[in-house]
Amino acid sequence: MFGFKFIKFDAMTYVLQYKDGSIKREGRGLSFWYYRPTTSIVAIPMGSDDAPFIFEDSTKDFQTVTVQGEITYQITDPKRLADLLDFTVDAKGRNVSGNYEKLSQRIVNEAQAAASVFLGENSLREAMAGSKVLESAILTQLQNSEAIQSIGIKPLSVIVLSVKPTPEMARAFEAETRDALQVESDQ
Repeated sequence: MFGFKFIKFDAMTYVLQYKDGSIKREGRGLSFWYYRPTTSIVAIPMGSDDAPFIFEDSTKDFQTVTVQGEITYQITDPKRLADLLDFTVDAKGRNVSGNYEKLSQRIVNEAQAAASVFLGENSLREAMAGSKVLESAILTQLQNSEAIQSIGIKPLSVIVLSVKPTPEMARAFEAETRDALQVESDQ
């Protein structure tokens, strides 16, 4: 009706209503009427979210590995994040910018940088056996990262699901293990 709309958000969404360039209303779980032509609404989810990752890198002995895992994080400073990324929503409360993917990618990039340091210091065997150490290294790096802190994100956990060598190296390890088991059984 003449540009007036009603919008409602759940309790896990932090809302910023901008009118004429300044914040008119902010908080979690708001619902209100607004005048569409002069209002912008930013909605940032406050619950935890997951950022899956998969990337390739090289170990200390120049072997390529594929690292796969997931980072769980939570937005702790929605106003800071809203200043850096666009989380504007339309009249139905749907995000119009696609910046959720950018946010996840920034976190994954930091995780990849931390994993690269770990892998560069360890051999292929050590990297494959040290997924828990790799998890800890990535989480510590994310928690201490200025880039992550500057966007108002708190990393909650990192899970490394696998550290896999190339198929050729996997077959070589299988053959080596099979031969060792054969010798052991022969004795």
